[in-house]
Amino acid sequence: MNTTVAPESIVAAALIMQFCLSTMMAIATVWIRRQEKSEFRFYQDPPNIGRYAWIVLTAVLATIGLLLFSDEFSNTWRPLSSDITFSFITWRHALFGVFILDIGCTFILISLTGGSYRSPFTPIYFILPAMALFLREEPRRVILYSVGIGMMFVLGLNPTRRSPEEHVTPIGAYAFVSISCLALSVLVGYLTRPR
Repeated sequence: MNTTVAPESIVAAALIMQFCLSTMMAIATVWIRRQEKSEFRFYQDPPNIGRYAWIVLTAVLATIGLLLFSDEFSNTWRPLSSDITFSFITWRHALFGVFILDIGCTFILISLTGGSYRSPFTPIYFILPAMALFLREEPRRVILYSVGIGMMFVLGLNPTRRSPEEHVTPIGAYAFVSISCLALSVLVGYLTRPR
């Protein structure tokens, strides 16, 4: 039974995790946008949370870029590029950057969609430490992520008040993100389990 996992496998699993997480965020932002259009079609200046999908795109490009150009992952496609290396960051630093960007992006999306209590993106907070464990992050980093997430979650519980006309409860998007986060954590946990 082999319990060691090669760094390039960890980076590849992180890439899959990032793709799935980004897909969930994108679907939820589109879902919110559609709900806003249907519920506020007669308002002169309706809320438009869905317009912030560019935040997800920016996070996707940054995090996937970090993983693709990490030293271990770029070694997998180095034979195609002869002597040219596309390694710009160590894989450990890339993973750290990915989790910090994910936490930051999630905080921004939660802040824009009603705070920790109402946002459909809140469940993402709670799978990130589990993902870090599955991807063999150091325990001190997992603790750092967890403390940061806890502080941001508590800060998000005090959202700015909106007028009653702007009250939208994105129950469908909330349920989708919650179930998707559960499925993703189980999938990555299964794929990266010690053997």
